[in-house]
Amino acid sequence: MFKQLIILVMISLYFWSTPSFSQTDTIILKKPPKSLAQWYKPENKRQVWLHTMFRLRREMLAMSDYSQKKMPDDLEKWSQKFIKDYKSLAKMVPQWQDYLLLNQLNELQKNVENHNYSAIKPTLKHLSKSCMNCHDDFQTVATLLYRSPNFYDRNISEGFSGEEMAYDDNMMHLSTSVNRINIAIKDGYFDIAGQQIEPLEQHLEHLATSCSDCHQEDEVPVKRIMNASQSLLTELAEQLRLKEQKQSGRKLGEFAVKVCAKCHSIHKLPSDLQLLFD
Repeated sequence: MFKQLIILVMISLYFWSTPSFSQTDTIILKKPPKSLAQWYKPENKRQVWLHTMFRLRREMLAMSDYSQKKMPDDLEKWSQKFIKDYKSLAKMVPQWQDYLLLNQLNELQKNVENHNYSAIKPTLKHLSKSCMNCHDDFQTVATLLYRSPNFYDRNISEGFSGEEMAYDDNMMHLSTSVNRINIAIKDGYFDIAGQQIEPLEQHLEHLATSCSDCHQEDEVPVKRIMNASQSLLTELAEQLRLKEQKQSGRKLGEFAVKVCAKCHSIHKLPSDLQLLFD
């Protein structure tokens, strides 16, 4: 029923080496049903599916604690919440009905009604298996598709040309600028390298406006990256003025790690993996 996508994940994505192929190099992932998308942003105003998962986890913990303490009123209250949320999963994503253990759900309800406290925790353990089975099959891909930003359909309002530019093209220009500075340092053209710094700072500022589209409530990541870039590029400019080749190279490398690689490690790999599911 579900289309299986075979993704060849090479260890060389993470390490600078090329290992030989083996069974451990292949990971099989399932793509979630399209009906799941309607319960996530941007198709929905809220992260409905995600918050339902949070409630289920909280409700199971409450039932476990209150059954152990033999507190029937609180146990009944939380069990009714859990039953309602658990059944809602089949309505939201009908394709996942087979994952639900409705017989165990009925058993849980009877145990709560009969104050059969000792049987509640084992029943909850069985029900949690239905959660884990679905998570094993779909959680990673669902996180990639619905909880990770995709940059490849975005534009930068002011790219290198001063006009709107595709995100990927703008990144390529940034990479080219950094490498040109690197080449100029290695060849001893410190003035040429220094001339590249101000345009690089401007383009990073344009890029930051795009970051702010997502980081609206939390400006800390954008500020941290921009402060680091301004500080490091100022220090790089001083080393270039002094014609310090080794120190200039090290400062540029520090910039690449703390500014470029930091964002890439968080955002780029998930965004790249999303393309495999289009």
